[in-house]
Amino acid sequence: MNSEQLIKSLLKQEEGDQLEFKLVVQKDSIGKIICAFLNHEGGQVLIGVSDDKKIVGISDAEKWEKELTDYLNSAIIPEAPVMVSLEQVGNKQVILVKVWAGSKQPYIFDGNIYFRRRQSTVKATSQEISNLIHNRQKNEFHWERQPALGVELEDLDLQEIQKTVDRSINESKLDENNRNPIDFLTHFGLFQNGHFTNAAVVLFAKNPALFIPQARVRVAFLEKGKTAGEFVDDKLLDGNLFKNILSAQDFFEKHLHTTRKFSEKEWERQDDYVVPMSALREGVMNALVHRDYSLPSASMSVIIYSDKIEVFNSGKSPLKAAELKKSHLSLPVNPDIAHMAFLRGYIEKIGRGTIKIMDACKTAGLKPPKWTTTETSVKLSFPLNIKLGGATDGGLVGAGDDNINIRIDGAIDGAIDGATTRTIRQLTILLAAIIKDEGKRIPDYKNITDLGSVRTLERYIEQLKDIGFIEFKGSAAQTGGYFITDKLKKIIK
Repeated sequence: MNSEQLIKSLLKQEEGDQLEFKLVVQKDSIGKIICAFLNHEGGQVLIGVSDDKKIVGISDAEKWEKELTDYLNSAIIPEAPVMVSLEQVGNKQVILVKVWAGSKQPYIFDGNIYFRRRQSTVKATSQEISNLIHNRQKNEFHWERQPALGVELEDLDLQEIQKTVDRSINESKLDENNRNPIDFLTHFGLFQNGHFTNAAVVLFAKNPALFIPQARVRVAFLEKGKTAGEFVDDKLLDGNLFKNILSAQDFFEKHLHTTRKFSEKEWERQDDYVVPMSALREGVMNALVHRDYSLPSASMSVIIYSDKIEVFNSGKSPLKAAELKKSHLSLPVNPDIAHMAFLRGYIEKIGRGTIKIMDACKTAGLKPPKWTTTETSVKLSFPLNIKLGGATDGGLVGAGDDNINIRIDGAIDGAIDGATTRTIRQLTILLAAIIKDEGKRIPDYKNITDLGSVRTLERYIEQLKDIGFIEFKGSAAQTGGYFITDKLKKIIK
């Protein structure tokens, strides 16, 4: 779902508890609304829309985006993750302001506590304020905010804290006075009553597993499918959240094939992974932020199989699997952890992480990723278009043959004028399968590559024959099959 689709979906809705439209930027009015959303269930303000829900747009939108960001970050107390973004609709720009329900209610704007009642923003009643304070007291007993006994400042990664401080100040989300690590952690509730919290350990400890063993993340590569029972690579990551996201990315880079793709906007060919790294990184980050860390039996794993990649984490999703595929607002399971990920830029647009995953896979020509949710777990599965590692049932030439794959891809692109990126990728997969296992017929390669129907394979076969890369040998009735030509052998030699 791109920006234009998102905005159009919002315009189909009516104003209510979590949505309001504005024609122009009125900082005072928007501050009240965002404060009310924080004190209620979160919400979105779309600016640049007329009363009859027509896109009018905003002049000097970039200036207003920064000015509104700075204003809301300083005017609402306590600190809250407020996302302000420019959205393009045709040739017009609008501004979308989005917040989760706040984890430190009640929030104050201009000396007042505001609340949301249907489509109205009002000052909270004494009873509503009492309820907000009561909810905050309950939140203080949340696992995240419980003291992590025995943790000292030297157990924390001060460089990782400093990165977060610097980015927060640069993005105008933090006052210069909170640059000191203890002041910073205290400001965000990660250091309370002389103790670092569990969230601080997950986020910034040098080795969180010393204090919270279940914070480890398992990454593994099972080369020949689930039934093989043999992992080529299997390790436990015991770094903090920010270190683990980088370690997971290194693991993907180590084991995932790269392919060459042609950008319609650029003349140069570019390397990419069998699943876009942006989608994988987003999936892992979502699991790290939203997993249940509270139970000693809790776990998280990232496993690469020959035909899919699975990201699993313990914890109940606040949304059903189908809802994760749509633009959504949700209350983070770990609001303090989520807030730090937001400050570091890993959560750039609240509620759009799953949408980014869907869009990246669609752009890459992959099958849609699948979420499976239960009462105790969330699993994200990325189906692969090719087989990885030592799999015998299709894919590219195999592990270690990336140079050959790149030459095949480049040869096809050079031989077929006007072919789309997807067609080149599909032809590369088919040709690699023929190179690896010559002499088979179209139904065999259909099963090997899973590229579509027999009719689709027939079309691809004809294209490869036309450019002289394959030929049919043997009896057309029974014993014949497809083989690579001498022309192709010279290319891949």
